[in-house]
Amino acid sequence: AGKILCIPTVFLSYDGTALDLKTPLLRSMEALERQGRRLTGLFGKPEKVFPLVGPEQEYFLVDREKYLKRRDLIYCGRTLFGAPAPKGQELDDQYFGIIRERVGAFMKDLNEELWKLGVTAVTQHNEAAPGQHEMAPIFCAANIAADHNQLTMEMMKRVANRHGLVCLLHEKPFAGVNGSGKHNNWSLGCDTGSNLLDPGDDPMSNQRFQLVLACIMKAVDTHADL
Repeated sequence: AGKILCIPTVFLSYDGTALDLKTPLLRSMEALERQGRRLTGLFGKPEKVFPLVGPEQEYFLVDREKYLKRRDLIYCGRTLFGAPAPKGQELDDQYFGIIRERVGAFMKDLNEELWKLGVTAVTQHNEAAPGQHEMAPIFCAANIAADHNQLTMEMMKRVANRHGLVCLLHEKPFAGVNGSGKHNNWSLGCDTGSNLLDPGDDPMSNQRFQLVLACIMKAVDTHADL
């Protein structure tokens, strides 16, 4: 198809009302930077503060021929019917088991394709459910991490097709049925290279860490609906 250029964009109304999901994220980052400068200034020189995210992406790999026989997978991207597995997940046989060669080949190709796009994929392993796996990138600024995760999911589907597989990314639908999600590793970084959530060697006397942690706990308690 030649070369394709992906341009992240935002969508606003004439009066500035956000009509997408990216604009609120960028505005929240600006608000966090303003308050972060104010907070770090209490302990000396103000620093630029920005959120860092490392979203681990879970996924299922299904043989394409078997996938085509399951209309629930085709239409909904997830299991809707079936019987419980004859062997449960109590012993985590899949999670702690070796990665199968076919899956390992997919993971290797996926990493190389993501590196070409600037997505720093570094870790891959089995997940708890049979046929489930996970990919973890190095953390980066929250808005870039969101873009990278969209590229990651798209690339997972493309690379799976090359290996005669289908990649399912649907999140957990209901109790008793496995699904895939994202473990959202989040922190607050500074332009000096420090991390506001780093407790240091002596967290009991690290007042900056204590204050930031207290602010986050208060925010989560007050704005839990968000």
